[in-house]
Amino acid sequence: MSKTNNVVSSPGSLPIGYHEVLCWTVSDQPARSVTLQILSVPLFAVSGALFFWLAIRLGAMPSLLNFGLWECGLVLMSVLLTFILHELIHGVAMQIFGAHPRYGVLLKHLMLYATAPGFTFRRNSYLVVSLAPLICLSILATLGMMALMGTAWVALFALCSSINAGGAIGDLYLLTVFVTTRFRCVKLNHDKCQCALKKRIDDNSQTRSLGVSCGSS
Repeated sequence: MSKTNNVVSSPGSLPIGYHEVLCWTVSDQPARSVTLQILSVPLFAVSGALFFWLAIRLGAMPSLLNFGLWECGLVLMSVLLTFILHELIHGVAMQIFGAHPRYGVLLKHLMLYATAPGFTFRRNSYLVVSLAPLICLSILATLGMMALMGTAWVALFALCSSINAGGAIGDLYLLTVFVTTRFRCVKLNHDKCQCALKKRIDDNSQTRSLGVSCGSS
């Protein structure tokens, strides 16, 4: 297939003239993982304030909520389902761009993940993949609040959407690095949340270190 601006058109392939500049691997950067988990707390607080405000304004959330064993179990199951849906939406977004997602769990870091080993995403595609769970689940939760207005479900939707937003801290971190630099694509390596950031060989702009090198592939 033809080339345009040194970028091959086949999905998932590395553009011609690009090489690896930075790499980020969760398992090799425990300090960064802890930092992101800490930063997720204020993100959860801010998003919680927003979603519970929506729950009151749009969902007419009851002022009194009964909370027993059944409700505790329902909350725990809903939170787990939120994390699973978050990764599934990442995977669906990856599939839209031609990738074949794989899913897993990093027990050491208490996190689920979706990845597409060996697949290279262009800049805009990666932005969509990163933001899809945050946007989609936030919209679904807001619609749920409106559909079940005046019930205790409204509070549950607000809680789960807040947790989803807080859990998106890793996505937002890589997204921030990506949009504030001149990287043009991201290659997902292996099965353990490893991202290799690529840029053109003739691009000599200054870069920041994200971690160890993944190799030249």
